[in-house]
Amino acid sequence: MTTEASSLESTLRAAAAAGGSARQTAHEYSRDAVRRAILNGELESGTRLVQAELAATLDVSTTPVREALRDLAAEGLVRFDPHRGAVVSEMSGDDLEEIYDLRQLLEPHALRQAVPNLTDEIIDALEVLHEQMANEPRSAQWVDQNRAFHMLIYESAATPRLAAIIRGLEDSAVMYIGASLRSAPELRDDAIRDHAELVEALRRRDADEAVAVIKRHLGIPLRALGSRLG
Repeated sequence: MTTEASSLESTLRAAAAAGGSARQTAHEYSRDAVRRAILNGELESGTRLVQAELAATLDVSTTPVREALRDLAAEGLVRFDPHRGAVVSEMSGDDLEEIYDLRQLLEPHALRQAVPNLTDEIIDALEVLHEQMANEPRSAQWVDQNRAFHMLIYESAATPRLAAIIRGLEDSAVMYIGASLRSAPELRDDAIRDHAELVEALRRRDADEAVAVIKRHLGIPLRALGSRLG
């Protein structure tokens, strides 16, 4: 076994062990293992993802691996190259700016629409997610909790089409958010502070304050990665 193959095997086995569940299907298990490894920075941009190698490492057949890679491609974490097959997607400064320009336009609007529909139960659920993120050191889990936190708000806006567009942008952002946590770990504290302030503004049903917080919050990945990605 080559050094590169050995490193891939240890990376994926560690990622699978970190979040595996007996209730997962082989497809879910494969997808989550590769996804965690990408978001934690253990599988870097441009890494080839050979289906047969992944299947052997994860002790599954190639069918669930193929389905997993398709899922990850839909999320933007993997792309299919005509010559190299599946590879971990590369990040770019232009892509980062486009994603966050759109989020800055759409999320304040969705937030204002959501505020009248937020029940105390929804805000309590946001508080629980906030507390989980405050105690979660691992990038992949934090990124998933962060996405759940934001989508819980926007799905309360009762505008399914807008929520679906934002969900797509959130999916496109996950690799950048994971990279932000690794590149500038201190910004995690800024994000947690923003979440706390957002929850408090929503408890008061203060849409203006909530929008001010979300606009500031959406600048974090740009501060972390803008100069690095160019």
